Amino acid sequence: MKKTLSVLCLLLSLLVAFNGVAQDDKSAKNKAKKEMKEADKSAKEAAKAEKKAAKEAVKEAKTDVKATTEAAKQTVNDRMANARAAKAAKKAAKDEATNGATAAATSTDKASRKVADNSGLKDDKMSKSSKSAVKEEKATPEDYKAPVDRSMKGPNGEKVMTGPRGGKYYINKNGNKTYLSSIKG
Repeated sequence: MKKTLSVLCLLLSLLVAFNGVAQDDKSAKNKAKKEMKEADKSAKEAAKAEKKAAKEAVKEAKTDVKATTEAAKQTVNDRMANARAAKAAKKAAKDEATNGATAAATSTDKASRKVADNSGLKDDKMSKSSKSAVKEEKATPEDYKAPVDRSMKGPNGEKVMTGPRGGKYYINKNGNKTYLSSIKG
């Protein structure tokens, strides 16, 4: 009986010792897992920071591209302005040449009038003033104002205007022209 009791105690002690070592291994594994989690967490944070830096770099690149395109647009606008100025200068030169040719034709016409008529001085003065009065300026869209038809009103009391081809219209609340379909009056 003593022998079985001692064997039983030995087995019990081995069992307790074995479980104690196994628990120590579990706590070591838990520590390793915690370290792995912390490493993963720090890696994720580093990845987030890297992603954020990449987003900021993309954002800065976009602003740089916008600035570059705006600068390019300005150069295009400058070129267009220069082209418009050159076109206006060319037109002015052409008008001046046309006016010079008209003046030459007028002077030859004046000479022939003097020969044909004794009262040429009076005609010349009149022709000069009439020539300057005949010169017309072209109307621009800013100068054009549609004539208002005061006898008619739109459906909500708007002013009715006459268009370039004779149609009657009013400006609606959206700022668009609305033509009147039936004109009575």
